[in-house]
Amino acid sequence: MRLGSAASALALLLAACGASGDSAHREETTTEAHGAEAGHGETAAANGHGPALGPAEAHAGTNVPHPAAHQQATHWGYGNQRAWAGVSGLCGRGQEQSPINLSSAAPMAEVPDLAPRYLPVEGGFVNNGHTLQFNPAQSAATLGIGHDNYTFAQFHFHAPAEHMLDRRAYPAELHFVHRNEAGQLAVVGVFIEEGAENSALAALLEHAPREHGDEFAEHLSVNLTALLPPDRAYFAYAGSLTTPPCSEGVRWNVLRTPITASAQQIAALREALGSSSRHTQPVNGRTVLLGS
Repeated sequence: MRLGSAASALALLLAACGASGDSAHREETTTEAHGAEAGHGETAAANGHGPALGPAEAHAGTNVPHPAAHQQATHWGYGNQRAWAGVSGLCGRGQEQSPINLSSAAPMAEVPDLAPRYLPVEGGFVNNGHTLQFNPAQSAATLGIGHDNYTFAQFHFHAPAEHMLDRRAYPAELHFVHRNEAGQLAVVGVFIEEGAENSALAALLEHAPREHGDEFAEHLSVNLTALLPPDRAYFAYAGSLTTPPCSEGVRWNVLRTPITASAQQIAALREALGSSSRHTQPVNGRTVLLGS
């Protein structure tokens, strides 16, 4: 791809994130209100692509609705994903949904460098019935994507991996969720493949809550950088949350190179998570770029 066309494609991708975020906010207001009425509101324990906030803080100036509520609801599951459309219309009719199948033949482009400024953080580990999630007590960890800055909000796991690469499904995937001052989300996806034991993952699995509702709430210190591969080449595209309400306008950055985990570690993740991945969604003509 020529530099000029790559720059144009990147501009379209970023515009899609912003425009979709605005429409998603309008679409999902009703869904979030329903969740609050059912006792799954923003003030509950953190259970989604972001730590729980109070109602005012959660909705102030956000383009993508705060996603803590989408993991709170107990009326959806991975066994019948077609039923998600009854929880949120976007899950059934959204045109920029995640995850997707990524192709190593994606156009190469000068995408902005990923600059994770991940200091060790302390927080709690929770099993919310849909995933294992780490919520920082407070976070000075940030992510830079070009000139844009995001604050680290949480990370969680999916097994098997949600995104596919050249139709290959990895055993698991790690999502680092970030939020900027405008309320927009940027997620860094990391594939996990079977290989050498992962010492950083071992420390997490030692404290992983096994039952729904369990939480390791002590000050668990996590070195976030140790959970990233050295190679930061990534696929960039505009997508959505991968669970209800499936809000769009999410800036996805999926690293091409996986990290490794031993067979025993992957088995432990699967035991704790069960099947916790959404089926891949149609690309629908979206721009997907690969930056090295």
